[in-house]
Amino acid sequence: MKTSTIVPGQVRSKRKSLGPFFLGLFLLGIAAAIAIPLYLGFTAMMGGPAPQTARQFLAATPGARVQIVVEVTGMPSGTLLTANLLQKNADGSYSRTGKTISVIWSSTKIVMGSRSDIKVGAILQANGLLGADNVLSAEQMVILTGFVQVK
Repeated sequence: MKTSTIVPGQVRSKRKSLGPFFLGLFLLGIAAAIAIPLYLGFTAMMGGPAPQTARQFLAATPGARVQIVVEVTGMPSGTLLTANLLQKNADGSYSRTGKTISVIWSSTKIVMGSRSDIKVGAILQANGLLGADNVLSAEQMVILTGFVQVK
């Protein structure tokens, strides 16, 4: 604590201001309040958890919520596509599983791209509800073409 002499023999203590400390804490709180929701929103936009493995997908029952990565092999109509199920490798690349599925994508939200990017050869991450005969009703698709490698 600093002291100052007012009159010879009298000592008055001088208090240190905590204003800058509290201002710093306030600004840090505002930055956190902005950054955390932005980060969580970005994480959700990118698809959230990792895609299911082929084994997990094949074990899923109709009505289950699934998230998979596929390579488009055909587009029989404007709202239906056929695709090879892909599985993620340890090195981050993907491999074809040999399992073909159908994806209905009529009112699907498209992330990281547009509807015109969905064509034969495109790599997609699809989230939605599994129907009968391994038909996925996609609620959201992320265009991964150009960002992932298929071996």
